[in-house]
Formats: sequence, structure tokens, C-alpha cells
Amino acid sequence: MVEVSGGVLEKESVGRAKEPPSPSGVWAVPVKVFRIFTPGERLMSLFVFLGGLLAAALQSTSVFIVYPFISVIMNPGLIHEKGLLSQIYFSLGFSDERGFILALGVAVVAAIVLSNLAGALSARAKTRFVLYRNHALSNRLLAAYLSRPYSFFLRNNSSDLVKNVLAEVGQLTLDLLMPLFDIAINLLVLIAIAAMLGSVNPSVTVGSVAFLGAVYGCLNWFTRGRLREKGARRLEANRRRYRDVSEVFSGIKSVKVTGAESYYRERFREHSDLFARLNVYARVVGQLPHYLMETAILGGLVLFVLYAFSREGDAASVIPLVSLFTFAGKRLMPAIQTIYASASQIYYNQAILDKFYEDFEAPGDENPRPREASSEELSFERRILLDNITFNYPGSPSRAVDGLSIEIPKGSVTGFAGPTGAGKTTLVDILLGLHMPDSGKIMADDTPLDPGNIALWQRKIGYVPQEIYLCDDTVRRNITFGIPENLVDEERVIRAARMAALDGFIRTLPLGYETVIGERGVRLSGGQRQRVGLARALYRDGEILIFDEATSSIDGATEETVLRAILRDLRGKTVIMVAHRLNTLRDCDVIYILEQGRITGRGAYDELLRGNKTFQMMAKAEPGLKL
Repeated sequence: MVEVSGGVLEKESVGRAKEPPSPSGVWAVPVKVFRIFTPGERLMSLFVFLGGLLAAALQSTSVFIVYPFISVIMNPGLIHEKGLLSQIYFSLGFSDERGFILALGVAVVAAIVLSNLAGALSARAKTRFVLYRNHALSNRLLAAYLSRPYSFFLRNNSSDLVKNVLAEVGQLTLDLLMPLFDIAINLLVLIAIAAMLGSVNPSVTVGSVAFLGAVYGCLNWFTRGRLREKGARRLEANRRRYRDVSEVFSGIKSVKVTGAESYYRERFREHSDLFARLNVYARVVGQLPHYLMETAILGGLVLFVLYAFSREGDAASVIPLVSLFTFAGKRLMPAIQTIYASASQIYYNQAILDKFYEDFEAPGDENPRPREASSEELSFERRILLDNITFNYPGSPSRAVDGLSIEIPKGSVTGFAGPTGAGKTTLVDILLGLHMPDSGKIMADDTPLDPGNIALWQRKIGYVPQEIYLCDDTVRRNITFGIPENLVDEERVIRAARMAALDGFIRTLPLGYETVIGERGVRLSGGQRQRVGLARALYRDGEILIFDEATSSIDGATEETVLRAILRDLRGKTVIMVAHRLNTLRDCDVIYILEQGRITGRGAYDELLRGNKTFQMMAKAEPGLKL
């Protein structure tokens, strides 16, 4: 069971292997990141980490070699004392100190250049890896959502899912994955430089590390709980921002008519203001210690110089050590600040990781099969059988479908009628394979439908819902919805449009079939939108056609013409029709009456009109219907 954007998926984990427990504690972030990565991404992240390790080693080396160079500048006689410098001097065949010092300076510059080049290449590799994870994780999250059962989408707001795929993945990669790498790499730089400084002056190094660690540790302890809490609030504020915008644009006609613009502006402003304030807090908390610590370190460096000079009394012996710690401090301060700021970002964005971890780990459909990927076929030669099926929406006190048994012969025209809330649309969704029944079974001939073969079943179906979804594209692409451009059959497009009584209208449009109809078909009337939906189903030429109040927005005369043409041209197809307008069902071979999820009557149109009270009441309530 998983909660996603406020919805709870139940019954989906039945029969599945027990999932590993969700990690928690200090290692939760890297463990969860590791789990949502693919094996290839884990290997790539290892290479990025090793590149950062090499860059850290080179940067610490470039810091360390400054000390002998400054020492030789201040006291050239050190070259001839026993030690590494003397060995290098004689093994490379130098004959004068000046030439050796010059070569040593060139080596220092080369080491600095090389270390910075390695750091730049490491940063490039890190950035490229993290930003490409934005692409990969977005695709995988979309695939994870699409693998969910239809019930998942009934319980979750589409704007929340859009936000997660497009916005929160970017937040996760830039403000959590990137800081995670920054912490790992800069921690290596910090350890390496501290170790080398300790080999030169252990007491000062230990004192400095203890001081910095105590300050940043206290700050981290004080802020991490607040950052996590505010990060969870940021996630919720962003969810509400997206929902506000989605609602206002989806219902723009109602918003305009009712004058609700100011209400939505104020609601969005409230959530957007909270979102901005939370982001400001996180950024400020991550940056404030920089100014405090820079002051403390610079002041500490002056005190260190005074202390060292008072003990040594000789500038020549103090300056190399001071130069080393100054140069090291220049390297250390950005590393320490990056570690702290990155940790702050990770705490703040941990709620996003937790959310995605749940979404990726949550089960989807059992054995989902892409429609186009399989050449298998499902037998359908005789009948569709619904055998004592029941279905109940989670949380609903009563069953939407209750012990329903129906046999639909192949090639028949079957109608369903009943009052609002009778279970007609739920039954259609079960026939479409969008819901699996809680009990009972659906059979295609003698084959039970299950999650393993439901995609094969759906390939046989052409479906026309009451509310037609149209995309902001051409008429032709809306008719061939979801079919790749190179597979479109133009003759079938025109034939489907003619059967839906749409071809004549299309030819009056400025660009004909290439006319863009706007978002959700806003430039078409309700009846025209439904006819596009009819053409879409007819284009797919399925063995089974399911019309769910598919002509409710079409005028009576056009409806009769369209339906009679469809039934004439598609003779031999299995047609299932759900309708409120009983006249639509006049040509059905059999009509079933549904009430409260049960079959309460069946028969031909005229037979029901004479003897079924529910059908008679519906007929009396229908304007213009002759009894």
C-alpha cells in the first residue's frame, strides 16, 4: 500500500513479494538514491565519485607543495639539507639553486593548473550525470505512474502527477543529487588537506578542525529538523500552486462566467508566497555561516601569525607555515561551506526523495504488456461472459457492481440503461479492463481476463466515452490519437470521419484535416467533439465497440443518422452501448436495465417499453420519445 499525493492505493500489493523496509536515519538519503538508480546509473555514479577522489587528491597535493616552495624561497640552503628536496635536486642533475627554485615554481604552478583542471572536469562529469538523471528519472517516474491501475488515477489529482514528473524531479536532481555529490567530493578534499596540514603542524590543524567542526556541527544540529519540516511544507505548497493553476485554466469558462478570477488569483498568491518564503529560508540558512566563519578564520589567521612569530621570532621560519595555512584555508573554506550548504539542501529536499522513493517502490500493474510490443492474440470467437462479478470502490459503503452475470454474444448489439448511479460506467470500465473485479471473472470465450492478458483484450476494443479527450493538435492526429505518424492510414482516417458524419464539416475548415482544434477541442462544438471521438474509435477498427453515452451531445437527427450508419457498416462487430437517451438503444438486440449495480431487467426495446417499470419511467422523462 502506498500513499501518493493524498491518495491511498489498496489491494495492489496482494500476492506480491514483501518489499524491503524503507530506510531511515542518517544513511536514508544515499540508500534511497542508490535504490532508485538503475545498475548502470550506480556504476556511472561510482566513476563520478572516483573522478572527484582524483580531483581531491590533486587539489590537496597542490596545497601541500606550496610549503616547500615558500620555504626554499625564504631559505635556499634547505636544498642541500638531507631530505626529499635534496634528493630531487641531485637526481635531476641541477647545478645551481636559482635554476632549481625556478623549476620548483613551475612545478607548483603546473600542479595548481592540473588540480584545477581535474576539479573542472570532475565538476563537468558530476553536472552532466546529475542533469541527465533529471531526464532519466522523469521518464521512469512517468512510466511508473502509467503502470498503475486505473484506480490510481481516480484517487490522484493529475496536476500533482504532472508536478512530480516535470518540476519535482528537477528539484530532486539539482537540489539533492547535486549536493550529495558535492558533499562526498568536498569531504574528500577536506580530509586530504587536513591530513597534509597535520603532517606539518598537528596541533594547529587539530585545533582548527575541532573549532570548525564544532561550529558547523552545532549549526547543523540546530537547523536540520527545521529544514526537513519546511521542506515537507514546500512540497505541499508547490502541490497546491500547481493545482490552483490547473483548476483555473481547466475551468476557464466557468471562472470567467462566475467572476472567480480574483478568488483564484488570491489562492495562488497565498500558496506561491509560502513556497517562495520557504525557499528563501532554506537558501539563507545554507549561506549565513559563510560570513560568520570567514570572519572567524581571518581573525584566527592573524592570531596564529602573532602566536607563531612570538614563538619563533624569525619571519623566515614563520612565513612558509603561514603561507601554507593561508593557501590551505583558501581551499578549505569553499569546501567546508559547500558541505554545509549541500547538507542544508539535502535536509530541505528530503521530502521529495521520500515521495519519489515511495512512488518508484510502489507496485504497478502485474506483468504490464505494451500493446504494440506483442504479436500475441487473444481468442474472441463466441462471446464475452461476465460471471457473477462484484466491484467496490475503496471507501465506498456499497458495491458499484453486485453479483452481475451477463453473456454478450460476438456480433451482437447490446445496450445498458438505468438511472444515474446504477453502475453503468463502472461496468463499462470493467469491460474495458480498467478495473479488475473483486470477485467473479470476465471471460473472452473460455479465457479469463487478468492483468497478464488485459492489454491483448484492449487491443480489440474501440471506445467512445461521453467526455472526449482532445489534444491541441490537428483533426487528423486527434482521430489517429496515439498512433505513430508513419503508421497512419489516410484512407481509414477519411472513412472513419465519414462514418461519424464528420468528413463534410472537416472539409469546410481552413486546413481540412490539418486544422488545429485547440486544447481539449475548444474550437469545436460538443457534438463535433463527440464525433471526433467516434471517428477515433472507428479508425481503430476494433472487434468490439463500446459507446458510453457517446452521442449525448449530438442532436437527435444527426445521432440517428450516425448510429444507423455505424451499425450498418460495422455489421458483425460486437457493439456495447450505454445511454441515457433511450432512443439511442432502439436498434439493440438486447437491453439490460441496471439498478444499484444489479441487472433488474432485460429484453428488446419494445418489450421493455411495454413491461419494465424502470424503462417506462425513463421513457416518460425523455422529451420527444413516443411511448
